[in-house]
Amino acid sequence: MVGDVEARDAKADEERLEGRVLTVTFHDPRSRYTVLRVAMPGELEPATWVGRCSGPEEGAQISAAGAWVMHPVHGKQFGFSRLLVKAPTTLPGIQRRLERYPGLGKDKAEKIVKRFGVDTLSILDKQPRRLLEVEGIGPKTLERVIEHHKARSGPVAEVENLLVELEVPTFHAEALVRRYAAGAAEMLRSRPYRLAREVRGIGFMTADRIARALGVDMESDDRIDAGLMYVLEQAESEGHCALPMERLIAEAVRLLELPGGRIEEGVQRLLQGRDVLGEQLPQGPLLCFPAHLHAAEVRVARRLIELAITARAPWDPGTLPPHLSAGQAAAVRAIARNGLAILTGGPGTGKSTVIRQVIEVAQAHEAELLLAAPTGRAAKRLAEATRAEAKTIHRLLEIQGQGGAFTYNAGNPLPPGLVVIDEASMLDIALADALFSALTTEHRLLLVGDVDQLPSVGPGNVLRDLIHAASAESSPIPVVRLTQIFRQAEGSSIVVNAHAILSGSRLEGDSSGDGQFFVVTAREPERAHELVVKAMTERAPRAYGLDPRSDVQILCPMHKGRAGTEAFNRALQEHFTKGEPELVLESGGRPPRIFRVGDRVMQTRNDYDRGVFNGDIGRVTGVEAKSERLLVEIDGVTVMYERNQLAALQLAYAVTIHKSQGSEFPAVIIPLLTEHWVMLRRNLLYTAVTRAKRLCLLVGDPKAIAQAVRRSDAAMRHTGLSGRLVAALREALGESEIIEVD
Repeated sequence: MVGDVEARDAKADEERLEGRVLTVTFHDPRSRYTVLRVAMPGELEPATWVGRCSGPEEGAQISAAGAWVMHPVHGKQFGFSRLLVKAPTTLPGIQRRLERYPGLGKDKAEKIVKRFGVDTLSILDKQPRRLLEVEGIGPKTLERVIEHHKARSGPVAEVENLLVELEVPTFHAEALVRRYAAGAAEMLRSRPYRLAREVRGIGFMTADRIARALGVDMESDDRIDAGLMYVLEQAESEGHCALPMERLIAEAVRLLELPGGRIEEGVQRLLQGRDVLGEQLPQGPLLCFPAHLHAAEVRVARRLIELAITARAPWDPGTLPPHLSAGQAAAVRAIARNGLAILTGGPGTGKSTVIRQVIEVAQAHEAELLLAAPTGRAAKRLAEATRAEAKTIHRLLEIQGQGGAFTYNAGNPLPPGLVVIDEASMLDIALADALFSALTTEHRLLLVGDVDQLPSVGPGNVLRDLIHAASAESSPIPVVRLTQIFRQAEGSSIVVNAHAILSGSRLEGDSSGDGQFFVVTAREPERAHELVVKAMTERAPRAYGLDPRSDVQILCPMHKGRAGTEAFNRALQEHFTKGEPELVLESGGRPPRIFRVGDRVMQTRNDYDRGVFNGDIGRVTGVEAKSERLLVEIDGVTVMYERNQLAALQLAYAVTIHKSQGSEFPAVIIPLLTEHWVMLRRNLLYTAVTRAKRLCLLVGDPKAIAQAVRRSDAAMRHTGLSGRLVAALREALGESEIIEVD
């Protein structure tokens, strides 16, 4: 508390000055550290001002708060803590300001001022596209002008300066102004915890840091509510759709360091406000759901039950080919008779054969085909296996930019037909909700996936929950599990060992057959690192005629450590692209991020505006170091990455096993050590091994490998979908067992 009083007293003692910028002596756009020479009213000689700000143009009128200091080399300086650029009010002043905007200069600035007069800066604030009315101003110049203007004027600049003072990254300023307009700075000062709940990109930890700097009460309701929502957000990032109330309270107590009674009051407040919904599911704990995930589960359950129980004319599957197994034939008949069916099974069990046969039946009944998968690579594999058009689910639903809305939705459903979704284990609850909302009872839905693989990266466990609910007595959802390995897969030691993992059996190296599997012992991380790098750069390419930069993929349980993705990516980048044109991005005290021409890279989040999605892999084809831009070729399409988009791009010589879902590679190398102990589970290793087509090389400690094979307990996810599906069926029949808690 004493520290807070001293901080306020220090601010009260600050001196406030005004002046005009003569020269911007130095400005670092990353740290925002700036040195200015400023002409001040009543002073004959200009003064040196130093501090962190957005970098005003020469000639700008500025005001600042700070204190005079004596530098041992440069002498007397005014060290400012806050700086505000004042808007010029005279036509000459406005023109001088515009002259320094990129792409304008004296002639264009003069034309703009002549066209708009004293309203010029207001036009730039509110209707910037009107600058296209001025001769010589094109779209590219306009975008540069808009970006420059936003960074140096109006509410954005004010918020940026406040964020600098609070030692918070300034890139949040635009999001704050978009949300709160002219009230952004006041909201930042007075209600920082609201930011965590209302502004995308500002989480609880950032809001907490702001609040502490401002001296906000650490026991306020705002802080408790934001902390509880943060705990649920963290759970969502780990795959949960909800948390048991006891766990939610316990984790919030640890985070906020407040008594449990105050936290329980916060939970009740969120329940009453419907930000969180509590439900007692059948034979389970009391779960607390964020409102959006609760709503998604409810919609998914109702739509799937509607698909499953609605009567429809059955399709005649005709005489099925004799080469189909009993399970395959049962799967074809299931979708021919029902509106919803599920097909699961491991590698080599013939899931693709079933899909092809189902397509033939649908075509015989003149049904439209709608084939899709969660990722681009999975969709490409589906198309190759069926010789039919297949899309990502995002493209099937026709994703739109500006927030990612879909053209096809509950109000505008997909055209009637057969919908086949491959790699359904990758469906998280949000994507499942979007997809199933666009279906009607005129669709037949076949979900195909390997339920033994890792669940989706996003929250939910949709396929597993569906299969669990379908096992309930009188369930209308048919589930067919294929177990027979077909002859063409029997010769693959990759397939054989994948099934050995599922049964908890010992793995056996084998170089015969089409799919070859090897185990190499390496107990120490340094030795494993050395062997993996050598296998990727020398042995696998030489023995199998593979391109190491496109055909060989390292799959790691974790990012950190010598056997993690980060260490492998640094080493392999140095091996493959050293000396190529590069872009170096400083990372605020951490090692810089480097991209070079030829690097293999992966998109790590969905970018709906540019049509690139989480898990897409490409190669850097061009570097524009001066403008800090990259050109990346992804699936034959060249995509431009601006600096602010590069946070979503990472090197991909090595990726995590979770990120590899839905993909296949000619060769896969998997390091597995005791340092990965917390991650070692059967479904993790199974997922990694089943990514390989021709070669799977497991490099690791026999203890770690044995632990992964032995540990069959998949990490539990708290979801409500399974119970909700059962309840939705009973609701359709007039009874529900889900009890909502007020």
